[in-house]
Parts: sequence; C-alpha cells; structure tokens
Amino acid sequence: MPEHRPRRTILSVDDHELVRVGLRQVIGQHFADRFHVAEAHNLEQALRFLDERADEVFLLLLDLNLGDTRGLAGLRLLGQRHPRLPIAVVSGSNDERVRDEVRAHGAVGYFCKTGDTDDLKGLLDTIERAATGTDGAGADAPAAPHDALARSRRLRPGIRLSDRQVQVLELILGGLDNQAIATETGLALGSVKNCVSTVFLAFNVRSRAELIGLFS
Repeated sequence: MPEHRPRRTILSVDDHELVRVGLRQVIGQHFADRFHVAEAHNLEQALRFLDERADEVFLLLLDLNLGDTRGLAGLRLLGQRHPRLPIAVVSGSNDERVRDEVRAHGAVGYFCKTGDTDDLKGLLDTIERAATGTDGAGADAPAAPHDALARSRRLRPGIRLSDRQVQVLELILGGLDNQAIATETGLALGSVKNCVSTVFLAFNVRSRAELIGLFS
C-alpha cells in the first residue's frame, strides 16, 4: 500500500472573500490529498495564526494589499517574524517591477489573479518540488522530447515542466518578450507572466538574462 502522507497547510491571506474561496476551491479540487487551506482576512489575523501554528504551514499565499497593510510592508514583516516560511504573493498587478520586488524581498513565487487554474497548479507544484526535493520523474511529465526540456533536464536533473511551461521556456530562449509570447501562444498576458515566474522559480533565477545564461 502507498505511504499515507498527512496533508500540509496552505495559509491564504486575502481581504477579499471571493479570492479566498476561489483559491480554496482550486486547491481542494486539485490538491485535496496534499494540502489543507486555512484562511486569514488580514495581516493581524495571519500573524496570530502563525504565532500558534507556524510549524503546520507549508506555504503562505499573500495578497500585498490588505486592510491593515499595503505594498511590501506585510511581506517584510512576515519575513522578519517567520524567516523560514515560504511565501508566494497573490496579486492583481501584472507589473514586472512588482514581481521583481517581491522576489527580492524573499517571496518564492508570484501569482497574478488574472491567471488561470493551470498557472496556480504549476506554481504550487514547483514550490512543492523545490521544498521537498521531489525529482519529478512522474507520469505527468511531458513525453515529447522537447529540445528545451531535454536541455533543462541536463541542467537540472529531475526537473519537471508542464507542456505550457516548456513552450514558454522555448519562446523565452528564442528572445520573445511576454507580449510576443502571449500573441504566439494565444494565452492571456497574465497567464504568460505567471508561467514565466514559475519557470524562473523552477530554475532558481530572477531574470530572463540569467535564465538564458544557463542555456548558453
């Protein structure tokens, strides 16, 4: 019989109930055997939860603009109080500067609310593999011998990328910017930016130049 692993907690911190409900439903639908979702509607409530149960939390999903904090202040405070806690930012902004800033302040990922379910699934999968050291040699690894995928596995043995992530990676390596990738793939710009952020996370890089440098 397969080993049963207890579900870990994802703490969703957002002052919009519809966003929290949506995240809970997506995670429940696709990760019910792996994650349980706890919720907080502001930073104060999140900090109280963490004071009591931080050791249960695998990942915190943080909205930057809450009723009691704005911008990077909440991310900074959480990082100071719980430096080992992985935090991914969930934001309505598509601004590349915001993505760069939150990563510079320690966020492990970034998800734009205009993205889709596949974007969130890809982000959670990538964060989980990075945290657990899972080699990713699973049944849902792409079977097609993409050149970018083959090169990725030489650079990062055991890496697993979805078909969408491989496609976006190939276009990044081809020099396309996000708008051009959106046009080429038919994806919404927000989904492209989410996918690019997840690819950066998978390779532990912060920029296109750094990613391209790995493959040169």
